[in-house]
Amino acid sequence: MKFFLSALIIFNISVYSQIIDSTVNSSQDFPTLNDDIKSFFNTGKNIFQAPSKFDNKDWITFGSLIALTASATLLDEDNREFWLNNKSQTLDYISEFGRIYGEISYAGIFAGTLYFGGRITKNKDLTVTGRMLIEGLFYAGVTTTLIKFVSGRSRPYKNDGHLDFRFFQTTNDYTSFPSGHSTVAFTTSTILSDRIDNTYATIALYSFALSTVWQRMYSDNHWLSDTIMGALIGYFIGKAVIKFDDSSETTDKAKSNPDLIDSNYYEIFSLKYSF
Repeated sequence: MKFFLSALIIFNISVYSQIIDSTVNSSQDFPTLNDDIKSFFNTGKNIFQAPSKFDNKDWITFGSLIALTASATLLDEDNREFWLNNKSQTLDYISEFGRIYGEISYAGIFAGTLYFGGRITKNKDLTVTGRMLIEGLFYAGVTTTLIKFVSGRSRPYKNDGHLDFRFFQTTNDYTSFPSGHSTVAFTTSTILSDRIDNTYATIALYSFALSTVWQRMYSDNHWLSDTIMGALIGYFIGKAVIKFDDSSETTDKAKSNPDLIDSNYYEIFSLKYSF
């Protein structure tokens, strides 16, 4: 456990340094606390209003993602059996990193560290990155939590089968779908990847996120389809935050050109976003 916590701390410091190194005149137009609050609510409003602005391409993409998740349920039982039959002490140890990377508490601490660190040092890039992470983790978390509550899916370790949905549940044993850890991991990796804008960092960040997806199945906490849906929520809401946050170029252009609001401004499900 100490090893993985140390690894995460080292990674966080390296990310922190990467963002600082890429900063040029970051103190210019430094956002006020009021700006951050407005951005938080504006981002949320735009995310939840976005479906009303979807075009045919967006709905086709959305439907395809739902179909992908539904298709994964056909493999849920076989996938679970595979991991139950392929456990080892070494894999148990390695999987702990994935669990930690997807923990909302650690992700929240990291986001807060960037945000308040940026405010203390008057570093705009750090502050905005922390703000985006807070926005993404909150709105992705709300989305995942609502779906968990409504679906009431039984977790694999309950041995009730992958099609056991009890609906409107709050107990942990029946909130399997979708995977919250996968949502957190992909939200974090998606936003940091865009902000750092470095190929090697992107590869590392998405590798970390995938390790969380694997760990949730390996630990028998989630079905394959749970992790796929959780990852998709994290990824696309992460992309939506990047697009809708008040610091984004698209948002700035939309303020001066209202026509953008009804066009590409709301294409958060565009297929051009790829890993």
